[in-house]
Amino acid sequence: MSAAPSSRLGPIALAPGYSRVNGVTFLYAAFITIGLLAFISFIQAYLLNVNLKLPEEMQGRTVATLGIANEIVALLLVAPFGALADKIGRRLVYTFGFAWLAIGFLLYPEARTLPQLLGCALFFSVGVAAVGTMLATVLADTPEEGSRGRFVGMTGFFQGLGAVSAIFGLGRLPEILANGGMDDQRAGQATFWIAAGLCALSALVVFIGLKKGTPRRDAFATPFMTILREGLAAARSNPRIWFAYLLQFVSFGDRIVIGTFLSLRLQQAALEKGMTMSAATSSASRIVGLVALSALIGAVVFGVMLDRLDRLKTGIFAMALGSVAYFAGAFIDDPTAMAIVAPVCLLLGLGQISAIIASQTMLGQEAPIACRGAVFGIAGIAASAGILFTNGTGGWLYDQISKGGPFYLMAGVSFCIMLFGVWLLRRAPRA
Repeated sequence: MSAAPSSRLGPIALAPGYSRVNGVTFLYAAFITIGLLAFISFIQAYLLNVNLKLPEEMQGRTVATLGIANEIVALLLVAPFGALADKIGRRLVYTFGFAWLAIGFLLYPEARTLPQLLGCALFFSVGVAAVGTMLATVLADTPEEGSRGRFVGMTGFFQGLGAVSAIFGLGRLPEILANGGMDDQRAGQATFWIAAGLCALSALVVFIGLKKGTPRRDAFATPFMTILREGLAAARSNPRIWFAYLLQFVSFGDRIVIGTFLSLRLQQAALEKGMTMSAATSSASRIVGLVALSALIGAVVFGVMLDRLDRLKTGIFAMALGSVAYFAGAFIDDPTAMAIVAPVCLLLGLGQISAIIASQTMLGQEAPIACRGAVFGIAGIAASAGILFTNGTGGWLYDQISKGGPFYLMAGVSFCIMLFGVWLLRRAPRA
C-alpha cells in the first residue's frame, strides 16, 4: 500500500508513496554507506604494513593504483546499476550492494600479495558502485520537491556522522583488540569481520525498510553523448556552471587526499616513532576523525551561509579556505603534536566540506530545469576525474617528491579555481 502523499519526516515532506520508515531507513543507509567507504580508505595502510609488509617508499603509488582501479570499475558499473534499479527497484540493488561489500570485507584481510590485494579491491568496487549509485538515486527519489534542500542537508549530516563514527570506532578497533592479546594481523582480520557483519546487517535493514517496487513508469535513461552535449552547452551559456564543475572536481579530490594520503602519512609517521601498527592506526584515526568531525560541524555553518550569501562568492571563499587548509596539511607529520595538528584538522575539515556543499548548491541553483540531468551527469564525470587525477598524480608525488605532495597539489588546484571564480565574479556578477 502506498504511503499518503502528506507523509513527513520531521520538517521534511516525502514524495508520494514514501513512508516515514522509508525515509529513516534511507538516512541509516546514508550513514552506514559513507562510514564504511571512509573506513576502507583509512584502513588500507594497515593492510600494506601488516599483511603485505610493503616498503614505505612503495605505499603511495600502491594506494593510488588501488584508488584508480576502484574508480574505473565504479565508472563502468554506475550506468548498469542505475538501469537495473529502474527495472527491479532501488531496494534490491542496495541490498545486493551491501551483501557484496560484506563478502569483500571478508576477503580483504586474506590478501598477502599486491595482486591479491588488487583483486580484492576490484571485487569490492562492484559493491561500492552499487551502494554509491543507489545512495544518489534514492536521495533524489525520496523527498518532495519543496523539501529537497532540507533532505539533502539532513542526508549530508548523517553521511558526515557515519564517517566520524567509522573512523573513531572501527579505526581504533585494531588497537583495542591488540591490547586484549591479539597480534596485529588477527586484530585487523577481526576488525574486517565486524565491518562485514555491519554490511550484512545493513543489507537486511534496507531490504526491509526501503520502498518496494520500481520508480515512475516515465523514467528513462539519457544517452551519454546527450548528457555530454547538453551539459557542456549549459556551461557555455552560463559560466557559473563551469565553476560548479570545477568545485565538484576538487571536492572529490579532497576526499582522496584526506581519506587515503593523510591517513597513510600519519600511520607511517607513527610507525617511525616505534608504535605498533594497531597503535599507529588508532593514533591516525583520532586525527582523521577530527577532520571528519570538523566537516560535520562545518556542513551546518556553510549550509546557512549558502542560503544567505551569493553562491559564487561562497564558492570562492571555499577555494580560498581549501588552499590554506591543504597547504597547512602538507606539514602534518607527527600525529602526537596535537597543538599543531588540531587547528590544521579544523581547517582541512572546513575546506573539504565547503567545497562539497558549494558545488552541490551551485549546481542546483544554476542548472537549467530543461537539462538538469545532463548538468549533474557532467558533474559526476568531473567528480570521477578529480578522483583519478588526485590518485594518479598524488600517489606519484607522495613516493617520488614529498609526502606533502598531494596536499600541495590540492592547495594549488584550489587556488587556481579560486582565481577563476574571482575573474568570473568580476566578469559576470550574476548568472
